[in-house]
Amino acid sequence: RRKAEEKIEKRGRGETICEDMANPNSPDPYGPCNPDDDDLVTKYKPLLQKLSISSIVGYCSGVTAKRVGKSLAFIAGLGFVALQALAHKGFVTVDWKKVQKSTIEKLDTDKDGEFTEKDLQRYWAKVKEILTNNVPDASGFGLGFMFGLRS
Repeated sequence: RRKAEEKIEKRGRGETICEDMANPNSPDPYGPCNPDDDDLVTKYKPLLQKLSISSIVGYCSGVTAKRVGKSLAFIAGLGFVALQALAHKGFVTVDWKKVQKSTIEKLDTDKDGEFTEKDLQRYWAKVKEILTNNVPDASGFGLGFMFGLRS
Protein backbone atom coordinates (compact mmCIF):
# COMPACT_ATOMS: atom_id res chain seq x y z
CA ARG A 1 0.00 0.00 0.00
CA ARG A 2 2.89 2.34 0.79
CA LYS A 3 4.36 1.82 -2.70
CA ALA A 4 1.03 2.78 -4.27
CA GLU A 5 0.94 5.97 -2.19
CA GLU A 6 4.52 6.80 -3.22
CA LYS A 7 3.60 6.30 -6.88
CA ILE A 8 0.62 8.65 -6.51
CA GLU A 9 2.86 11.25 -4.86
CA LYS A 10 5.49 10.91 -7.61
CA ARG A 11 2.82 11.19 -10.29
CA GLY A 12 1.51 14.35 -8.61
CA ARG A 13 5.00 15.87 -8.88
CA GLY A 14 5.13 15.03 -12.59
CA GLU A 15 7.54 12.13 -12.23
CA THR A 16 7.20 9.09 -14.45
CA ILE A 17 6.48 5.79 -12.72
CA CYS A 18 7.11 2.47 -14.45
CA GLU A 19 8.53 0.09 -11.86
CA ASP A 20 6.64 -2.80 -10.27
CA MET A 21 4.00 -3.02 -12.94
CA ALA A 22 1.65 -6.01 -13.12
CA ASN A 23 2.21 -6.24 -16.87
CA PRO A 24 5.74 -5.20 -17.84
CA ASN A 25 4.71 -4.88 -21.52
CA SER A 26 2.13 -2.16 -20.88
CA PRO A 27 2.79 1.43 -19.88
CA ASP A 28 1.72 2.96 -16.59
CA PRO A 29 -2.07 3.21 -16.59
CA TYR A 30 -1.81 6.80 -15.35
CA GLY A 31 0.60 8.02 -17.99
CA PRO A 32 3.36 7.07 -20.40
CA CYS A 33 6.68 5.75 -19.11
CA ASN A 34 8.65 7.46 -21.84
CA PRO A 35 8.45 11.27 -21.53
CA ASP A 36 8.80 11.56 -25.32
CA ASP A 37 5.52 9.66 -25.78
CA ASP A 38 3.73 12.25 -23.66
CA ASP A 39 3.77 14.77 -26.48
CA LEU A 40 0.84 13.89 -28.76
CA VAL A 41 1.85 16.45 -31.35
CA THR A 42 5.23 14.77 -31.76
CA LYS A 43 3.70 11.31 -31.78
CA TYR A 44 1.12 12.10 -34.43
CA LYS A 45 3.16 14.64 -36.41
CA PRO A 46 3.11 12.63 -39.68
CA LEU A 47 -0.67 12.34 -39.52
CA LEU A 48 -1.17 15.97 -38.53
CA GLN A 49 1.01 17.16 -41.41
CA LYS A 50 -1.33 15.45 -43.87
CA LEU A 51 -4.42 17.01 -42.32
CA SER A 52 -5.68 20.16 -43.90
CA ILE A 53 -8.47 22.54 -43.08
CA SER A 54 -10.41 20.92 -45.93
CA SER A 55 -10.18 17.44 -44.42
CA ILE A 56 -11.18 18.71 -40.98
CA VAL A 57 -14.15 20.59 -42.40
CA GLY A 58 -14.98 17.53 -44.50
CA TYR A 59 -14.98 15.32 -41.42
CA CYS A 60 -17.24 17.74 -39.55
CA SER A 61 -19.58 17.94 -42.56
CA GLY A 62 -19.70 14.14 -42.78
CA VAL A 63 -20.61 13.79 -39.11
CA THR A 64 -23.31 16.44 -39.56
CA ALA A 65 -24.67 14.80 -42.71
CA LYS A 66 -24.87 11.47 -40.92
CA ARG A 67 -26.80 12.96 -38.00
CA VAL A 68 -29.14 14.95 -40.26
CA GLY A 69 -29.70 11.85 -42.39
CA LYS A 70 -30.60 9.79 -39.35
CA SER A 71 -32.98 12.51 -38.19
CA LEU A 72 -34.67 12.70 -41.59
CA ALA A 73 -34.97 8.91 -41.72
CA PHE A 74 -36.57 8.97 -38.27
CA ILE A 75 -39.06 11.67 -39.32
CA ALA A 76 -39.92 9.81 -42.56
CA GLY A 77 -40.42 6.56 -40.65
CA LEU A 78 -42.53 8.28 -38.02
CA GLY A 79 -44.65 9.87 -40.76
CA PHE A 80 -45.17 6.51 -42.42
CA VAL A 81 -46.17 4.85 -39.15
CA ALA A 82 -48.60 7.70 -38.37
CA LEU A 83 -50.18 7.52 -41.84
CA GLN A 84 -50.52 3.76 -41.62
CA ALA A 85 -52.12 4.01 -38.19
CA LEU A 86 -54.61 6.61 -39.45
CA ALA A 87 -55.34 4.50 -42.55
CA HIS A 88 -55.84 1.41 -40.40
CA LYS A 89 -58.37 3.27 -38.22
CA GLY A 90 -60.19 4.53 -41.32
CA PHE A 91 -59.43 8.25 -40.91
CA VAL A 92 -57.48 8.55 -44.18
CA THR A 93 -56.99 6.57 -47.34
CA VAL A 94 -53.51 6.48 -48.85
CA ASP A 95 -52.90 5.38 -52.43
CA TRP A 96 -49.33 4.08 -51.98
CA LYS A 97 -48.95 3.24 -55.68
CA LYS A 98 -49.70 6.86 -56.53
CA VAL A 99 -47.24 8.03 -53.85
CA GLN A 100 -44.56 5.73 -55.28
CA LYS A 101 -45.19 6.89 -58.86
CA SER A 102 -45.09 10.56 -57.84
CA THR A 103 -41.89 10.06 -55.81
CA ILE A 104 -40.14 8.26 -58.66
CA GLU A 105 -41.14 11.01 -61.10
CA LYS A 106 -39.56 13.61 -58.78
CA LEU A 107 -36.35 11.65 -58.08
CA ASP A 108 -35.75 10.11 -61.54
CA THR A 109 -33.05 12.28 -63.11
CA ASP A 110 -32.63 10.34 -66.37
CA LYS A 111 -36.41 10.02 -66.95
CA ASP A 112 -36.32 6.26 -67.53
CA GLY A 113 -39.23 5.69 -65.16
CA GLU A 114 -37.09 4.04 -62.48
CA PHE A 115 -35.02 5.29 -59.59
CA THR A 116 -31.70 3.51 -60.18
CA GLU A 117 -28.05 3.66 -59.21
CA LYS A 118 -27.43 6.17 -62.02
CA ASP A 119 -29.88 8.56 -60.39
CA LEU A 120 -28.10 8.18 -57.05
CA GLN A 121 -24.74 8.83 -58.71
CA ARG A 122 -26.10 12.05 -60.24
CA TYR A 123 -27.42 13.21 -56.87
CA TRP A 124 -24.09 12.34 -55.22
CA ALA A 125 -22.25 14.34 -57.92
CA LYS A 126 -24.50 17.34 -57.19
CA VAL A 127 -23.85 17.04 -53.45
CA LYS A 128 -20.08 16.84 -54.01
CA GLU A 129 -20.21 19.84 -56.34
CA ILE A 130 -22.09 21.91 -53.75
CA LEU A 131 -19.91 20.87 -50.80
CA THR A 132 -16.56 21.25 -52.56
CA ASN A 133 -17.36 24.54 -54.31
CA ASN A 134 -14.40 26.89 -53.81
CA VAL A 135 -12.68 24.48 -51.37
CA PRO A 136 -8.89 24.52 -51.93
CA ASP A 137 -8.36 20.79 -51.33
CA ALA A 138 -11.45 18.95 -52.56
CA SER A 139 -9.82 15.53 -52.23
CA GLY A 140 -8.98 16.19 -48.57
CA PHE A 141 -12.55 17.36 -48.01
CA GLY A 142 -13.93 14.20 -49.65
CA LEU A 143 -11.71 11.95 -47.57
CA GLY A 144 -12.66 13.77 -44.37
CA PHE A 145 -16.33 13.65 -45.35
CA MET A 146 -16.21 9.87 -45.84
CA PHE A 147 -14.46 9.41 -42.47
CA GLY A 148 -17.13 11.61 -40.88
CA LEU A 149 -19.90 9.49 -42.36
CA ARG A 150 -18.25 6.31 -41.06
CA SER A 151 -17.62 7.60 -37.53
